[in-house]
Amino acid sequence: MSAIEATEGDPYAGLVIADKYHVETLIGEGAMGRVYKAKQTTLGKPFAVKILAPHLLHDEQSHARFAAEAHNAASLNHPNCVSVVDYGQNNEGVTYIVMEYVEGSTLEDIIHHEFPLTRERIVDLVVQILAALTEAHGLGILHRDLKPENILVQQLRTHGEFAKVLDFGIAKLMEEQAQAGTG
Repeated sequence: MSAIEATEGDPYAGLVIADKYHVETLIGEGAMGRVYKAKQTTLGKPFAVKILAPHLLHDEQSHARFAAEAHNAASLNHPNCVSVVDYGQNNEGVTYIVMEYVEGSTLEDIIHHEFPLTRERIVDLVVQILAALTEAHGLGILHRDLKPENILVQQLRTHGEFAKVLDFGIAKLMEEQAQAGTG
């Protein structure tokens, strides 16, 4: 993931979350909040920290969605799904999700800059994405926002590419959808 320009006076740059994660660089932004690259203070290991947007701090429904994202993603145990390692709220009310940090490009950027992709490359990436979705569906989780910008592609040191599906922010449990009568 590449860093994007942080706005002047970003309230989270430099913040230490849970006495473990030092927030460094803004790497993404979405409807629910911002994602930062952070370093674990004891080992210096990079992580991605998603912080609930300040304007949603007092919105119970947004907190519930954010918590659902954390719990859904944390239940996934597959190499092609981004891993969630921590979730919580600090004393100042900052709600966060800590995930593995993936160094790579979004599939959206790859398509934009490298189109057309070879058939073999497309098949390889699609098989990995389907493997991640199979894991999620096996747990009764529907992603509901699968798009190229929610897939990170990492170059492996040995050879090839590794796809990671992320952002289960609007995921729904299949059981909940069946009860609601929606598909």
